[in-house]
Amino acid sequence: MIKLTEISRKILRAIYRGVGIVGIALSLGGCWISIDRDEPKAMYGPGPDYQEDFRIQGKVVSKKTGKPINGIAVYIQYIDYQTFTDFDGNFNFWLPKQHNTYTLIFTDVDGVGNGGNFKQHTIVFTKEEAHGQEPLIIELEEIE
Repeated sequence: MIKLTEISRKILRAIYRGVGIVGIALSLGGCWISIDRDEPKAMYGPGPDYQEDFRIQGKVVSKKTGKPINGIAVYIQYIDYQTFTDFDGNFNFWLPKQHNTYTLIFTDVDGVGNGGNFKQHTIVFTKEEAHGQEPLIIELEEIE
């Protein structure tokens, strides 16, 4: 074991503190906080002020029961962004304006943990179809 002098300890603390601050700043760079009651409190990815064209929001429900499904992964193909539905089955994210076509893939990643085992579902739409659209309602089929 190496014994450090008090000066060495102070230098190491300053380095660790700097690394910690930089790490936090880098990790939160893609996070924004919303104070709107209709939106989640925190979202990852670019926020509404980051030259985004439009927001996609919706709800994932069971086709069989109509009940909301939480914990469904919502992946946007070619943009490499993923979010999850909340306890009420809601999802919400911003799409960048540089694409014309978007593919959303809804996947049950936890199996029966969210009240059932659901089939993967994919939807494809254009920017024009999605712009100003009402919230999506996605019905997932249960796997028997």
